[in-house]
Amino acid sequence: MRRFSFVLMILTQSTLLFGQNAPVILNEYNAVNDEGYLHGGDKLKDNDGGAASDSFFGRVKANGGDWFELVVTHDHLDMRRWALEYSWFDESKNRNMVKAIRLTDHHLWSDLRAGTIITVAEDVPEDVGYDPARGDWWINVRANKKLGRGTYIERVNFKVNANNWRLAIKDSSGAVRFGPAGEGISPNNGINSREVFRLEADPAAAVPANSQYYSHGRDSSTFGAPNRWKTGVQDFSALRKKVNNE
Repeated sequence: MRRFSFVLMILTQSTLLFGQNAPVILNEYNAVNDEGYLHGGDKLKDNDGGAASDSFFGRVKANGGDWFELVVTHDHLDMRRWALEYSWFDESKNRNMVKAIRLTDHHLWSDLRAGTIITVAEDVPEDVGYDPARGDWWINVRANKKLGRGTYIERVNFKVNANNWRLAIKDSSGAVRFGPAGEGISPNNGINSREVFRLEADPAAAVPANSQYYSHGRDSSTFGAPNRWKTGVQDFSALRKKVNNE
């Protein structure tokens, strides 16, 4: 009986980590350190003489600071009281650290449409003018102990970095609905402190946490917008089809 339970636990964990049909997925996160720039260099030029930048922030130090981005893949999703659990390796303590940020029970989270982009940022003011029917698919919430309001997300500081940072998404009951995803899961070659982590494929419920299309990006980042890379751009039309046809 114990052996059966142990095997069942392993299968369950494997399904959570690599399974598909996730209602919301990790789409991008910023691993650029506080004193650096996207793809290195200075405020004018990156390490290759170009000007790698973010579509929202431009070319700025720290590439907008601590932030990550999610995409909703199930229509009419209720994310009230869901937890965004992140982990990283703390070199000063020589161990992995785990913390979580919880969404509130505000009605904003009660009926999210497929194709919604959610960004969680420490330094960007909230933008909750969300209205998919009129073409506004983006929600930005601010998790910040001093400057956050606590209306939509907890008033806590958080960090995103290049030290094996990963995210797991848990529902209000504590069940893992996606992840963990991030460095050490995929891509295998890691993320450095001059890059972003991003999905280089169309977002969908079928994207697993260990997708081969999770990669590191140094040419550009796209806070609050579909990901772009040298050979492509994300297409959200399949996710947003229902709303666009209503």
